[in-house]
Amino acid sequence: MHLAVSSRQLAGLVTLLLCLATAPTHAEKFTIAVISDTQNYTDVARAQPRGIDVFMGQMRYLVDSRTEKNLVFVTHVGDVVQHGDGRFRTGPKDQPTDWNTRAEWMLANRAISILSEAGLPFGLSPGNHDYDNYAWPAEVGPSRPLTGGKAWNAWFGPNSSHFAGKRWYGGASPDGLSSYQQFSAGGKRFLHLSLEMEASPAVLDWAQGVINRHRGQPTIVTTHEWLDPNFTGATTRSNDNKAYFEGAANLPPDQVWERFIRRNDQIFLVLAGHDWTPTNEGRSNGENLRIDQNDAGHPVYQTVQDYQGNTIGPDGTPGSDNGGAGWMRFIEFDTRAKTMHFYTYSSLLGKHAGRNGEATFGATPQHSDFVLDFPPQLMR
Repeated sequence: MHLAVSSRQLAGLVTLLLCLATAPTHAEKFTIAVISDTQNYTDVARAQPRGIDVFMGQMRYLVDSRTEKNLVFVTHVGDVVQHGDGRFRTGPKDQPTDWNTRAEWMLANRAISILSEAGLPFGLSPGNHDYDNYAWPAEVGPSRPLTGGKAWNAWFGPNSSHFAGKRWYGGASPDGLSSYQQFSAGGKRFLHLSLEMEASPAVLDWAQGVINRHRGQPTIVTTHEWLDPNFTGATTRSNDNKAYFEGAANLPPDQVWERFIRRNDQIFLVLAGHDWTPTNEGRSNGENLRIDQNDAGHPVYQTVQDYQGNTIGPDGTPGSDNGGAGWMRFIEFDTRAKTMHFYTYSSLLGKHAGRNGEATFGATPQHSDFVLDFPPQLMR
């Protein structure tokens, strides 16, 4: 039997089919998780297994809530361990205690393995505590500039079991300290750069090469040091270069912005940790937001999330947690509303921060829970 279909009916049918085909792909919510400064959890000189239990609890929460949140990617802002070089000394000069902190890398590996064994795509960016010469024994004195990534590469480098052979892992810089990953969500292919702390011009050249090979992909950059919490009311970048890399080629965040971030329009989000206010009665503020226009005139959202100064555990007592208290950042992308919801949650305490006006971290709560519109980089 033959049915006659008018051109108008055919056009309407085609439109309907196109809508049905594209709606499930593009109209969805998905989430990215940000892990911040876990060094207190892995510190062997602090209460254990209290610390590592919190870290592992965070990772299990991410895996267990993966479906509910439509969690598509996890990023760590760095300071995975406390003493990157594997040795340090504490206590009085006449009776010091020597520590071999290989155990810290082992503890961190146990926690991160929960993500990799679950098949969750993730990236790791080294912080100052993760460098080989961060915490040399007291008689050696501070060793600057920070350098070396032997321990990092052994546990979390491109040839580690976490990344080798993973389809979502793109590769690493020549020193292994920076890397890139890709993931798909909301009908788009995203690029993520895990950029080492205060990257050098050579590393930025490597990162530019990654961008050039993935033109047009909305891009997120995670690095360790970028933005200060709101110490004085000004929203400034954290430029502590002399404290860590004086005499080296590494560039402070302001120069990384000028040389790399602002020149690449597809970068719409920068995530960092490192900076936090001194702990007061178990609370510390380590959140802030800055928005700058790139060379194309489009906004680049920049956030700091560092919860290491928060020591209030489940019993409500300051000092009952190693430092971090299970707090994590989540970013929910709503492709229908075209919004990004930034919120803060503790897997240890089972609560959200900054809701109902609560100054969870002893500061105004607006940077704990807020919504931003999709920038133009996500509207293409």
